[in-house]
Amino acid sequence: MLKGKPVVFVGGGPGSGKGTQCEKMIEKYGFTHLSAGDLIRAAAQDSTTEKGRYFNEVMSQGKLISTEDILGLLKDAIYNRASKASGFLIDGFPRRVDQGIQFEKDVVPCDIFIYFDVPDNIMIERLVKRGETSGRIDDNRETITKRLTTFHEETTPVLTHYKDQKKLVTIDANRKPDEVFTDVSQALKQLMGQHEVVIERKPELDKLKNSKIIFVVGGPGSGKGTQCERIVQKYGYTHLSTGDLLREAVQSKTERGEQLNALMKEGKLVPMEVVLDLLKENMIKNADKSKGFLIDGYPREVPQAQKFEELIAPCNLVLYVKAGDDTMTKRLLHRGQTSGRVDDNEATIKNRLTTFHNQTLPVLDLYEKQGKLAEVNSELAPDEVFNEVRAVLDKLA
Repeated sequence: MLKGKPVVFVGGGPGSGKGTQCEKMIEKYGFTHLSAGDLIRAAAQDSTTEKGRYFNEVMSQGKLISTEDILGLLKDAIYNRASKASGFLIDGFPRRVDQGIQFEKDVVPCDIFIYFDVPDNIMIERLVKRGETSGRIDDNRETITKRLTTFHEETTPVLTHYKDQKKLVTIDANRKPDEVFTDVSQALKQLMGQHEVVIERKPELDKLKNSKIIFVVGGPGSGKGTQCERIVQKYGYTHLSTGDLLREAVQSKTERGEQLNALMKEGKLVPMEVVLDLLKENMIKNADKSKGFLIDGYPREVPQAQKFEELIAPCNLVLYVKAGDDTMTKRLLHRGQTSGRVDDNEATIKNRLTTFHNQTLPVLDLYEKQGKLAEVNSELAPDEVFNEVRAVLDKLA
C-alpha cells in the first residue's frame, strides 16, 4: 500500500521555518502532512470515542502521551490516507531515538530526515518578533531559550542516529524561504527518483482557475442555508455542503463509502484529505457549468483552510452570516419543537455554539487579514439579509 510513497521526517527548532517549508513541499509534491501534535489534539477533542476521552484525560492531567499511543495515531493516519497520498511528511516526530526505531519497525521505514538548521539567536529573534503580534504567551525570550535548550537535548541524539544511517539531510534555513526550498527540492528530487513517483500537480485543477470560490460561514441557526439557496437561485453558483457530500459518499456503496461508513460508525473523525477529495471531485465535475462555488461547512479550522488553498484553489471571499448567540439559540429551540432533532435542546445548542466560536474565530481572523472577509447581519429578516449578501456578491462579480 505504501510502495512508491516516500516517508519524510521533518525536524527543526521553534522558529526554524519548517512549517513554511512543509507547505511548499505539499504544494509542489502533493505530500500529506502529518503533525504528531495535531493528531493528538484532534483525537483529544473527539469525546465520542473511548480513545478521545483517554487522550483528553491524559493531557488535562499534564501527562505525556505514550510513544505507543502516538505510533497508533500515526499508523492509522498513514494507512487511512495511503491510497490518495503521494508521500508523507512526518512533523514533530520522532523526538527520541527509540521513537524513530519503533516507528520504522511498527509502521514503515523513513526514507529521509530533513533538518532545518538555524542558529539559536536567529530563532529567538524570529519568535520574539512573532510574539509581538501572535499573543502567544510562550513567545517571550526566557521561555524561548528554555524551549530551545530542551529541543537540542532531545534532537541531537536523533540527528546523530539518522546521520549514521545516511538518511539525514541538513539544510541551512537561515536564508530566504525560496532559497531554502531550492535545497529541499534538490534533496527530494533524488528521493522521488528512487521511488519513481510522478510529482506534477493535476492539470484538471486548471478548470477552477476562473471559478469564484466562496466559503460560507455561520453558526447553527444563523440562516446560512437559506442564504445559500438564494445565492444559488440568483447567481448560478454550485452549493457544496461537506456534510451532504459525506452522506452521499456513504450511501454510494463504493469502497470509499464503505470505509467512511465504518469510520463514522466507530465515531472517528473523517480525515481532512477525504473531505478535500470530495470537494475537489465535485468542483471539477461542475466547473464547466457553474459560475462559482459556495463551500458550506468547510473550513472549520485554519489548517483546513490552508490545505484547501494549497491543494485545490484560493478562495475569493469568506461570507460570514453573523447572528448573536441568543438569536441562534431561539431559532434552534423553535425548530426543535417540530424537527424532532435530539440536538435541538438548550444545553446541546450552547455546546455547539461554543465549539463553533472556538473553531471559527481563527479562520475569520485569517481571512480578515487577507481582506477577504465580508460579514452580513443575519439578525435581520431573510430578505434584508439577502440585500446585504447581494451588495457583497455584486462587487465580486
